[in-house]
Amino acid sequence: MIYKKNYDIKTDEAYSNKVEVLLESLPYIKEYFDKIVIVKIGGSMMENDSVLESVLNDLILMKYVGIKVVLVHGGGRQINEIALKKGIKPEFVDGLRVTGSDMIEIVKMVLIGNINTRIVSFLNRHGSIAVGISGNDGCFIECSKRKYKKNGKEIDLGFVGEIENINSVFLNNILENGYIPVIATLGADNKGNIYNINADTCAARIAISLSAKKMILLTDVDGIMIENEKGSKELVSKLTAEECLKLIDSGKISSGMIPKVMACIDALKNGAERTHILNGVKKHSILVEIFTDKGIGTMITDSEVE
Repeated sequence: MIYKKNYDIKTDEAYSNKVEVLLESLPYIKEYFDKIVIVKIGGSMMENDSVLESVLNDLILMKYVGIKVVLVHGGGRQINEIALKKGIKPEFVDGLRVTGSDMIEIVKMVLIGNINTRIVSFLNRHGSIAVGISGNDGCFIECSKRKYKKNGKEIDLGFVGEIENINSVFLNNILENGYIPVIATLGADNKGNIYNINADTCAARIAISLSAKKMILLTDVDGIMIENEKGSKELVSKLTAEECLKLIDSGKISSGMIPKVMACIDALKNGAERTHILNGVKKHSILVEIFTDKGIGTMITDSEVE
């Protein structure tokens, strides 16, 4: 039982203000009730316990107001740290990790054995609400070896997966039973090979398979930052998919931001209503995005919106 202190609502403005905030969020709660929202986490928030717990608390609140939350996680920085300790130098091509046989073992260890169990353990402090899975479980993410070309040449990325199919029934069963699926971004083929999948790409394909209302990619930057005429970087709050492709072609969007943007475009072209790139290090950025009319981070849409 929760015991509450008595207070005089006429004089206690702090409590009155909290009630007003709740009432203002009501239209958004109604809009997202029983809808699927995909959240992908990564970056430095995985290294900072207080930041990670703040993000997970936001997801718990979303679950308890009736939103069907699917959490997708990578673990790039932690994988890099373990790899370097083992004398393996991380390699990337356009933001995609080159994953040899030694590296895939590190990826499995970090994603499943460390990060996934850590996230699930925290969420389950608030009740039996989370289930930790990877794409290898039930082979619900079916993959083949990804073929990648750059400048006309094929590059061997190793055990990097191209998603062929996602078993949406498997995920929907978890959601319908009241759980948050916490997904480590690994997939498997019909020969039992395990593949590393870019977490942003994986989030997009899951959003497509579940017909998600919204996909949010959390990172440790404010969003898409573009150099202005003065040579300094500034946040772009809204872009269309077409504008993003032009910025990639011009080199203004580059490196690790490319997979994030392409994931957003893929999701939008295949049914997602809205996609966002937000700074997960900023406290309650997800809640501000979903439950208020305040613009935050970068919103990417399929076409111009008001």
